[in-house]
Amino acid sequence: MINLLATVGGDTKVANTPAVSPTTAPTPEAPASAAAKAAPASDPPEPSHAEIKQAARQLETFMQSMNRYLEFRIDQDSGRTVVTVKDKTTGDVVRQIPAEEVLRLAQNLGGKGGALLNRTA
Repeated sequence: MINLLATVGGDTKVANTPAVSPTTAPTPEAPASAAAKAAPASDPPEPSHAEIKQAARQLETFMQSMNRYLEFRIDQDSGRTVVTVKDKTTGDVVRQIPAEEVLRLAQNLGGKGGALLNRTA
């Protein structure tokens, strides 16, 4: 067995994984039949409420150190969540995600912009 460590939301978790022996590893001469029989990758599990709260606390601490704060709202036209990063001292908008131009473009596309906003880089 091989122990893999993963850090999620500040907590370290150990996953036991069977070690691959040299006799079961695919060779260049033979097709990787073991790899072909492997189960398809599943979606990662949803984070727990405690993990989300911990991540939010870490984000808040980081933003305070940068003299910034986050503001969340729902755009009335698209129904999308909009995150605005603002300067704590002046209140000026540093960045908005998605940008106002993207929200207006989606609105001007007559609902067809939903696919545009659903795409991630």
